[in-house]
Amino acid sequence: MSKITGKNGSVRYGSNIVADQVSWSMSGISLPTTKAAGAFGDTVAVKEAAEVPDPGTLEFNGNFDPNDPNGQEALATVCKNGTHLTDLYLYVNTSTFWRVGSGGYIIVTKAQAPVLPRNGYGTVSFSGDISSAFMEKVGTGT
Repeated sequence: MSKITGKNGSVRYGSNIVADQVSWSMSGISLPTTKAAGAFGDTVAVKEAAEVPDPGTLEFNGNFDPNDPNGQEALATVCKNGTHLTDLYLYVNTSTFWRVGSGGYIIVTKAQAPVLPRNGYGTVSFSGDISSAFMEKVGTGT
């Protein structure tokens, strides 16, 4: 089993790096369930899928750059306008990344959220909801 660290990770909007990467994460797919009506004599709960699967959410943060018109500012504009993204890429390394699948999109739900510590580099965070398709991994590098 191979192990991957986040040290080579990045997030790109199109071909532009959004920030020097600190971390990114996806919530993963979730499937709501419900308890099915039991029959007389059942000894365990019976569960069934209640809805369609939810493709999840994503979050990332990186070094804050207030003068980045093609990355951080562009994502803030997307968030303000409620525009759907299809070209946001979460890189594991230079040859492997995650993207939303065909027909899907990402809604940026949080942008321009900087944290400026007194004695360190400023960071900025972003969040998004994935809709209409699941995230898919492209590439096989480690």
